[in-house]
Amino acid sequence: MMKTSRRRFFIGLGGVVLALPILDSLDWAENRRSGRRWGVARADDGVPHPVIWVRAGNGVQQQWSTEPEHFWPAATGPLTTAILGGSANADRSTGELAAHASKLAIVKGINRPFGTPACGHSESIVQVLTAARNTGGTANTPLALGMSADWRIANQLNPAGRDPMTLMAGPTSAYIAEGLSWRESGMRTSAERSPANQYMRMMGISGAPPEIQRRIVARRMSVNDLVRAQLGDLISSPVLSSTDRSRLQQHLDAVRDTELSTMSCAADPALTTEITSITDPTANDVRPDVVRTHMDVVSLAFACGYTRAATLQIGEGNDQTQYTIGGTTLPRFHWISHRIYSDGADGAPIPDAVTLHQQVDRLMMQMFKHLLDRLDAIDSPIAGHTLLDESLAIWTNDLSAGPPHGGNDMPWIIAGSAGGAIRTGQFVDVNGITTNKLLNTILTAVGCTKPDGSPVDDFGDSSLTPGLIPELMT
Repeated sequence: MMKTSRRRFFIGLGGVVLALPILDSLDWAENRRSGRRWGVARADDGVPHPVIWVRAGNGVQQQWSTEPEHFWPAATGPLTTAILGGSANADRSTGELAAHASKLAIVKGINRPFGTPACGHSESIVQVLTAARNTGGTANTPLALGMSADWRIANQLNPAGRDPMTLMAGPTSAYIAEGLSWRESGMRTSAERSPANQYMRMMGISGAPPEIQRRIVARRMSVNDLVRAQLGDLISSPVLSSTDRSRLQQHLDAVRDTELSTMSCAADPALTTEITSITDPTANDVRPDVVRTHMDVVSLAFACGYTRAATLQIGEGNDQTQYTIGGTTLPRFHWISHRIYSDGADGAPIPDAVTLHQQVDRLMMQMFKHLLDRLDAIDSPIAGHTLLDESLAIWTNDLSAGPPHGGNDMPWIIAGSAGGAIRTGQFVDVNGITTNKLLNTILTAVGCTKPDGSPVDDFGDSSLTPGLIPELMT
């Protein structure tokens, strides 16, 4: 086994691994002994349907008590660019997504499955992708008592059992930090804050020295360069036939071409410039830049089949970011969601807090649109389809509205159809279905099954009513 592994891979500086093609000259003796022929492994004939969840916090500016509706479209039913971008929705934050209306399923009526007696933020975020009970408490003490949907997908569909991509745009430590992704019951997944680190991990160069990492990200050298001495020895080996020498050179050229291709696992110049320009991805002032760059990296990961599942958490559990909108730096978003200058129940009122909350919602939609634009600009293997058509990009919030920190009518926006599995171009109100049924629908749409091959209808806590959402299924 070790002999075969050394033939197929070269390990370079810092543990960088470069896969090589099967070379008949080197495998001849072992093939003869084993009586088998080496061939190209058959790839999955199906087109992958990856999914990314983008999570925001603190609720949205939807109707509550005497506060006006500024989030949901004006009427349920079909969605077109003309409808979502029309005058009836001019004051609705979701209107920012009008350009992609035909590829959206905006879903109202999704309810949080369990209450939050100790803290609306800390006990809500752990339920978003698990639909599971939790141990309860404040800060980071609540632990989800179940796996999250991204891990369910990764375990069943990811290549070589690869973990889901878990990202966050926010500080390294916080009162409530990451809480979206759960490997299993009680096991929280740490989120990567740096887009550059995630990109280098995806490219297999995270173990290289910092200067080499920087040069590769800046597109001034290839992964081939890290194992150049070993490659030279192999190409010049008298054991290698002319056919295998040609095959190896073609493979190395292909690796280099892949690295330089915008539509593969390599960043284009604009993205590499952005990655290298973010010196502190945890800083408040670069939060939207980090969100968009994370989205760019995820788009590349989906395009090259690196992962089938990703999560991106925006801000802490109670997002304390001070967003700058129209040249004005707003108070902390968590304070805005409380309508007072406080993280608690007492404090001076924030003037026009409702308008400020909607401004943040619009910024969230603009950032989500950036992801949709990126995915929709990448062609899929299906003629006439884009990567967005074959994927699911989902935006959600772990609270419904700001002041009450409620759990009914949680915001869910699904973009893409997973190859036609999700019915898009509609705004639907499902009238109080708990999150588990939506997660079942998503898991089934992207290709997950139960052990017997049937659709997933039992994800989440066993006390919840199983099933899917027919209104979303084609």
